[in-house]
Amino acid sequence: MRFIVDEASRGLTVGEFLKVNGFSSRALRRLKREGKIFLNGNPVYANAKVTSGDIVEVDLSEESKIKPSYVPINILYEDEHIIVLNKQPGIVVHPTPFCHDGTIANGVMYYLNKKGKKGGFHPVNRLDRDTSGVLIIALNQYMHGFIQTYGRIEKKYVAVVEGLIRQDWGIIQERIGRKEESLIERRVSDNGKKAVTHFKVVKRLKGYTVLEVKPITGRTHQIRVHFSYIGHPVAGDTLYGGRGNKIKRQALHCAEMSFFYPLKGTRVVFKAPLPLDMLSLMEEADDSDAVFRLS
Repeated sequence: MRFIVDEASRGLTVGEFLKVNGFSSRALRRLKREGKIFLNGNPVYANAKVTSGDIVEVDLSEESKIKPSYVPINILYEDEHIIVLNKQPGIVVHPTPFCHDGTIANGVMYYLNKKGKKGGFHPVNRLDRDTSGVLIIALNQYMHGFIQTYGRIEKKYVAVVEGLIRQDWGIIQERIGRKEESLIERRVSDNGKKAVTHFKVVKRLKGYTVLEVKPITGRTHQIRVHFSYIGHPVAGDTLYGGRGNKIKRQALHCAEMSFFYPLKGTRVVFKAPLPLDMLSLMEEADDSDAVFRLS
């Protein structure tokens, strides 16, 4: 990545200049350690001073230690800094102590290797194994840190919940914490962390409500926990009280993500169409001729 020093930055050190341009302290430490910072074409330390018109370059290439193996991935967009996927349900995003292979990360590394490209694996957002939809992967620490810190990320989900929600819109503000007797489950708790979920009704079906959901915070299992708490668990979410007789996973899909992207200098929007299992659930429960639309 290449930067031209402006007059306002005259006298800063290279490290200070890069921090102003969105580099985290962690990313700078790695770049310094690996000798990947250049001033006017020459490798420099971070304490070198810059002046107007100087060219500061950083080598953002990374090599991941994640094992490449074939896992199908559905790419919505890619460039040298990010890959945007429409994640399928049933696949874990990142290797864990209990799941070393067969993850989205393994599939992305396989894809990059096949194309002769290098890259790290830094998910900007996290999706549960059985949640589908837009997944943003940064291929280097810089872009991951920049989007998370300055990108003003907005997410829009589609959820099919059990029962009929009567109000057309609502806000759920209930703190969420870990359930003491479980390593996985979360629950509403006075001692939990602040969690805010906005929703509006898209369509009411026979025994279900289709919602557009905007999580304002990003707690683990937030949408699933909040709707279970108000008596409308996500369809198929057996962990939080949903029935699994109509769909074999939680009917939750990240339909849209938007954020400010420095490479383009503007906000970008990525959308993922609803998967067939959710469409089938909605069609089966629909007794009208209305067409499902997401705003």
